Amino acid sequence: MKSTRIWSVLVFVLAIGSQQNYAGKILGTSGQTCYPINFRNVDSSPSISVYGNSIENIDRASTNVSGLRVMIVGKYNGVQNNSGPFAGKGRVDLILTLANATPGEATINLINDPDSDHREETFAFAISIIPSPTFKRVDYSQPGNPFDKITVTLVGTGFEGASSGPATGTIIKNDNLIPFITAGGNADIQSVRVVGSSHVDLQAEISFTALIQDATVELTFQSNDACVPLGVRPKPPAAFVPFKTRVRVSSQNVRNYVKNITFPNGNTFDKNSVGRIVINLLLPAPQSGGSAINDANRRVFFKLLPANAFTAAAHGTPYNVAGFTQVDASVGNNNIPITFTVADCLGGQPGTTNTVKIQTWMHNTNSTLPPEFVEQTFQVRCTQ
Repeated sequence: MKSTRIWSVLVFVLAIGSQQNYAGKILGTSGQTCYPINFRNVDSSPSISVYGNSIENIDRASTNVSGLRVMIVGKYNGVQNNSGPFAGKGRVDLILTLANATPGEATINLINDPDSDHREETFAFAISIIPSPTFKRVDYSQPGNPFDKITVTLVGTGFEGASSGPATGTIIKNDNLIPFITAGGNADIQSVRVVGSSHVDLQAEISFTALIQDATVELTFQSNDACVPLGVRPKPPAAFVPFKTRVRVSSQNVRNYVKNITFPNGNTFDKNSVGRIVINLLLPAPQSGGSAINDANRRVFFKLLPANAFTAAAHGTPYNVAGFTQVDASVGNNNIPITFTVADCLGGQPGTTNTVKIQTWMHNTNSTLPPEFVEQTFQVRCTQ
């Protein structure tokens, strides 16, 4: 009799243990399976639906992942679930909320508590919690001269899967504390192209519409893969905020250039009159003699063409008919006025005009291209 009681107890204990570990079979899911570490439903629709035989009988949901909360919002038997890829099977709808959740794979258990036969059934499935990208620094080869294209490397984590299609950039121009220096004129971002990306870095080529010497660019990146940090999104219609960061790029030595050439009294000068032209620089002239770059950043060479149409004016700018004339901007000024006499109108009846030009150089007198070279036409008029 004692032996019989022992076997009865053993069978009962084994049965209870077996029933408590019974695993229900998940047939599939629909909806979002990858989530950012912070996620909140913006409406009452489920985040994810889970399918299985008799899964609609569950009583509760649980997970041991910190920051993840699971709420059951719908249970449907096979008759009620009569459409879709798992029609005729049980369905459970869940809303997930994440608040600084622990990244990684998270297991969610849908539990059918023991019924009268003491059987507990657990349907277990997993979601992925994706950490946010991190940005540590930017690396790039600093150009020696102004540039209109540069490749930068963002170093950090979570940069895999970056796509060129949605990559964008904006130059920060409206902040007096952030330098923005071109080689003359304005500039914007023409394009941002992803050259390569991995978990730890992202290479992007930035193209500008004009030559840049110093600029801070806000870059935006995202991925078409919803299960990487650059791609994981909140549930629509919440706005997706792509990854953004600012990088500063500059050339080794900021150089001054001729910004433009203006005519304070009009751009037509009569024969034998004194003409006045102003050469405007991009930046104020630095102190002279401090360094070779300082001297070059205040010095302009110019020519008036044809040279024989002009002579030096009394008390005006010394003028070299045979070659370059050098003029320097005063310290702190970004304009250089020059004066000259129109010696010849190049022929024609009184009142007729002919086109002449002024050419300027900074840093390289052999160049015929901007920003080192700038020219501007004007008119000389014949008189009686």
